[in-house]
Amino acid sequence: MAAKHVCHLIWFRHDLRVTDNKALSSACADPDAKVIALFTATPKQWQQHDMAERQISFIHQNLAELQNSLAELGIPLVCQTVANFADAAQWVLDYAKTQQADALFFNRQYEWNEKQRDEWLINQPHGLHIHAFDDYLLLPPGSVTTQKGEMYQVYTPFRRAFLTQLTVTDCRSLRAPEKRAAPINIDRASPLFPHQPIEDSQQFPAGEKSALTRLRQFCSLKVGDYQNDRDIPSIDGTSQLSPYLAVGGAIPSPMLQPITSREPPSVRSP
Repeated sequence: MAAKHVCHLIWFRHDLRVTDNKALSSACADPDAKVIALFTATPKQWQQHDMAERQISFIHQNLAELQNSLAELGIPLVCQTVANFADAAQWVLDYAKTQQADALFFNRQYEWNEKQRDEWLINQPHGLHIHAFDDYLLLPPGSVTTQKGEMYQVYTPFRRAFLTQLTVTDCRSLRAPEKRAAPINIDRASPLFPHQPIEDSQQFPAGEKSALTRLRQFCSLKVGDYQNDRDIPSIDGTSQLSPYLAVGGAIPSPMLQPITSREPPSVRSP
């Protein structure tokens, strides 16, 4: 009888990228593990949260780019549409059973409903090894406190403590994982999720490669004049990275070094 390969599930949520992704990197650390990517769309809950159709469409576009990037790594992406976050967590657990998965990896989300979803999942008797990571923010929420361990009430000392802690934080970029050694035979992934396509210009091309291109352009052409140009609508003086940050196609930490290396005073002066 052939030995059973360890099965790792990586649950993508607000992190639609293969580089700088702690959960994905950890899920792929074992070169012999079978790795399957999951994404759960929750259109009804998105509507309850007043998410714009344009953002939903941008999520869909970035998800398609992610699916292609994962395919190049030998990792299939399985998508499922459910009503809400609670149903999403239940579907993930049910899918884990069908695959006899050993571990589930994901990057934490900090909003109320998302935290409730993850806490519920972690507390279920599923037998999975859960690996959750602080991936999206420069520092984990609640990690910058006074000497008494309390939250700051005044901005200036908080800023000083934040910048001090940031100087000793490893913000180096994570490469995309290596291609998996063996392909995975599972049913072909279902369509990403139903949505209303929006006719849009190519002002914001989807994908983490587009986000990286914008970052490089901002660092080389705009960052030096950003403080003066950012509030002038007639000048193209901002990074235009916000849409990518909003869907997790990019995260702040790898942006820190290239930006501060060109315009350091605002960050190096606590």
